[in-house]
Amino acid sequence: MTQDNFNSDSRDNFEVSGNQLVNAIKKLWRDTSVRRIIIRHPDGRQLMTVPLAAGIAGGAIALFMAPVITVLAGIGAGLAKVRVEVVRTDDPQR
Repeated sequence: MTQDNFNSDSRDNFEVSGNQLVNAIKKLWRDTSVRRIIIRHPDGRQLMTVPLAAGIAGGAIALFMAPVITVLAGIGAGLAKVRVEVVRTDDPQR
């Protein structure tokens, strides 16, 4: 696992079944403290990184989210379990 250069980040990890991946990501998308979401294979290999920018307007999020959700659905369909790593900023206003 690589470390960020940001000292104010914290990381959460959890496993989710492949068919629940999209719903888990949609919930995280609404959290303003989430800076990045990393999807990993259960053995630790990184499959996808989704950077999130705070302050993006709702319409822009919808345009960005559609292709990402399609890819995530494909990943989830191909794997029984995936590991989700959530990188959060300690300051939700950033």
